[in-house]
Amino acid sequence: MKTYNKHNVLMGVVGVLATGLILNLINGISMNTVIGIDNDTFKQDYAQDMEYMNSTPAQDTILDNAVSISPEDIENERRIQNLKKFFEKRNSPLAQYAKEFVLAADHYHIDYRLVAAISIVESSGGLHNFRPYNAWGWGSYGFDDWVDGIWSVSKGLSGYYAKGLDTPLEIGRVYCPPSASSWSGKVSRLMNQIGE
Repeated sequence: MKTYNKHNVLMGVVGVLATGLILNLINGISMNTVIGIDNDTFKQDYAQDMEYMNSTPAQDTILDNAVSISPEDIENERRIQNLKKFFEKRNSPLAQYAKEFVLAADHYHIDYRLVAAISIVESSGGLHNFRPYNAWGWGSYGFDDWVDGIWSVSKGLSGYYAKGLDTPLEIGRVYCPPSASSWSGKVSRLMNQIGE
């Protein structure tokens, strides 16, 4: 006597039912006749639309609104993300201004990491300022806001670059002469933490 496995029987029944369902669906689908409209009816019903299409110049707006993915944009975004992560690890209020650091550095042709690293050395990234929005110990005054501070300090440091002083040690000898070696070592280590 032949025995049947319950699972195999169940699978067979499911297969038969599925096949029946598919066949019923196929038979239930009928070809509908597509009804078109003649040219005169089309012109009459859509005259206003046709007039608009013929009188309005077509504009290609896709490229106007496209997002740029140039190598420069990719590089800028990488640097912005480097700074943002660097500041976020330290709970710095400057994290949201990462883009400003990159824009100012590019504008003044300085290393994008320099101003950020100095802010950590001088004020823990803006957490302990001696003047409003002055995270850099820059002069004896405050700034209007973080953006003003970032751009002002970047501009000031570009003056060092213009004189050929473009490393933390060279800058430190003028920026903070009494502790140039210690200061520049800290700034250099922080710049390396930010990345290239």
